[in-house]
Amino acid sequence: MRPAAIALAVAALAAAPAARAAEACPPAAPCAVSGGTYALAVPSGWDGRRPLPLVVFFHGLGESPALVLSRADMIGLVEKEGIILAVPAGLEARWYVRPGGPRPRDDLAFAAAVVEDVMAHHPVDPTRVVASGFSAGAFLTWTLACDRPGRFTGFLPIAGGLWHPVPEGPCPGGPVAIRHVHGRADRTVPLAGRALSGGVRQGDMRASLATALVTNQCAAVPEVAETKGETCTTWRGCRGGALAFCTHPGGHDMDGRFIAEGLAWLAGLRGPGK
Repeated sequence: MRPAAIALAVAALAAAPAARAAEACPPAAPCAVSGGTYALAVPSGWDGRRPLPLVVFFHGLGESPALVLSRADMIGLVEKEGIILAVPAGLEARWYVRPGGPRPRDDLAFAAAVVEDVMAHHPVDPTRVVASGFSAGAFLTWTLACDRPGRFTGFLPIAGGLWHPVPEGPCPGGPVAIRHVHGRADRTVPLAGRALSGGVRQGDMRASLATALVTNQCAAVPEVAETKGETCTTWRGCRGGALAFCTHPGGHDMDGRFIAEGLAWLAGLRGPGK
């Protein structure tokens, strides 16, 4: 049994009597909320009482919470960063946030319901509630950031932006802290986006960044840092929120390290000891 799976059982046993029996929420017995389900992982050794940061991770197209929680890098993220990781299940393994697209479920409302449910049953630090997602899940993450950030205090999308046509901004949700990671050789979701079937098109990442810049009212001249082939561009002086855009030489890649680096970036915005 995985250490995180053992921790789930321990957390359930140690929890207050009022907590529901299924609060562990492994993929085999997911937690149910209005509109769908989600799986949950917590660090081994956690006492179930100390508030932890919450990361809600939206999987890619055709993926599942079980697949996400089977990844060593994601379980390692939970253990090393000391976070609660919630992984919602896409309806038919996809997310429905494309402008003009079908809406069998309100995925923005579903995301909010997951956050509320986790916070109702677990001690969560309300100042560190983060949305992240890969590929199709990143399109949802960007849409949440722009349209309905709700309780989320930071956004860490990976390899996916806003759908075309990208709104010029400002976003109705107001300024947010967002750090985007993308592979420069990504052909599935290229930086410039690409045409899909039925006249659908992915948004150009430059347009998504421009929308965030307008929303956050950031300085026009950014700071650029390069490390081992990775380039991170950070805009300072934002009147609200924060913005960073990082690229790596790979393709359509997902790594828990991207989220860990994003969490460190968000912590840096809070200041030392906060």
